[in-house]
Amino acid sequence: MKPAATARPIDHQASGTWRARGTAFAVAVTCGAVLGLAAFVEPDARGYGTHERLGLPPCGFLVGTGLPCPTCGMTSSFALMMHAHPLDAVVAQPAGAILCLATLATMFVAMRVVVSGRMPLIRWEMINPVHVMVTIGVLFMGAWGVKLALGLLSGKLPAS
Repeated sequence: MKPAATARPIDHQASGTWRARGTAFAVAVTCGAVLGLAAFVEPDARGYGTHERLGLPPCGFLVGTGLPCPTCGMTSSFALMMHAHPLDAVVAQPAGAILCLATLATMFVAMRVVVSGRMPLIRWEMINPVHVMVTIGVLFMGAWGVKLALGLLSGKLPAS
C-alpha cells in the first residue's frame, strides 16, 4: 500500500521575504531613477526652472504672480544636491534638499532589504498621520517662506 501524498506546506516567511525584496527593489529603482535624473540634468542658475530642461512648462504660479510657488526650486534643489552643491540646494528650495536626502536614505534602506530580505522595524501604530501631515505642511510652508525671504533680500523678486 502506497502512503497518501501530502501537500507541501507553504512557507509564508519565505514568500514574504521575496515579496519584501521585490517591493524594496521597486522602491530602490524608483529612488535611483529620480536621483539619477537629478544628477543628469544641469541645474538652472536661477535656483528654479530646472524642470523646464526636462520639457515641462514653466511654473504657472510664478508666471502669473511673479512669486515662486511652494514647490518652486524643487527640481533645481535635487539637481544641486546631486551635483554636490548642498548650500545652493538649500537656497534653491530647503524642502527639496531635505527630500533629496530622504530619497537617498530610502534608496539605501531599500537596497539593504533587497540584499538581506529583512524589513526595517517600523512601529506603524506609533505614527500619527495627523502629525505627519502637519509636519509635511510646516516643512513646505516654512521652505516657501525661506524661499520668498531669500528672494526679497537678494532683490530677485519683483516685489522687492
